[in-house]
Amino acid sequence: MWYPSIDNILEFLAELFDCGSSYSSINTTRSALSTLLSPIDGFKIGEHPLVVRLLKGVSKLRPPMPKYKTTWDVSLVLNLFESWSDNVNLSLKFLSLKLVGLLALVTAQRVQALAAIKLDNIQFGDPVQIIVPKLLKTTSISNPNRPIIITKYHHSEKLCPVSTLNCYVERTKQLRKTDQLIVSIIAPHCGVTSQRISKWLCELLLLAGIDNSVFKGHSYRHASTSCASSKGVSVDTIYKSAGWSQKSKVFAKFYNKPVQCTSEFANAVLSCNN
Repeated sequence: MWYPSIDNILEFLAELFDCGSSYSSINTTRSALSTLLSPIDGFKIGEHPLVVRLLKGVSKLRPPMPKYKTTWDVSLVLNLFESWSDNVNLSLKFLSLKLVGLLALVTAQRVQALAAIKLDNIQFGDPVQIIVPKLLKTTSISNPNRPIIITKYHHSEKLCPVSTLNCYVERTKQLRKTDQLIVSIIAPHCGVTSQRISKWLCELLLLAGIDNSVFKGHSYRHASTSCASSKGVSVDTIYKSAGWSQKSKVFAKFYNKPVQCTSEFANAVLSCNN
């Protein structure tokens, strides 16, 4: 059976670069090769000194770029919510869209975290405290999941995430077949996946007049953290709200974007339409 040499692997990765592949794509290929192939010279493929040097060269010649150069204006979604009827008069579909939209904005959590919320892990009151025991992308021994805190927004009942959450739980009480917080709009009302929540968030963008062919569900994290930063919220508060470790450079590098056209964090985001 033929096994590739380190020269074969280097030539393959270099060919990907010559064909225009991004650093991220080449790095993903390196990880795949490291998983599938046996070590060479006592090193895993991805950790071989020559491969490491090649990837460093790629990162300098074609550095990884953030997906978005700007982000959308949070006030567009907030104004949309303000134009809707009160929560009790909304259909289950629009109440569901509003809940996931508000949660995505005021918590800056990934859709993975929103899909993992269960009723048993919610301590209702003011503030509402949510524990997410499931391992998330940002979870580590040094950076465990922090409780998600949601406070009432007294300036507008229609934008209050606590009121929307309470109304949603009451509306779905007799419908739900699961203890997962967010359930499907149609019967049998099972728990939804993170992919479904992302689609709902994209639908909200379209309803708000935002190009959802450019911005996807994950862009709420960009929009809310950038909005909070522009309102003067400290980086420390933004990190804690979004679940980043204090040593993370993710926000500065990828999320703190100029806006196109805790209670401190949430209030800053919700006041963006004022």
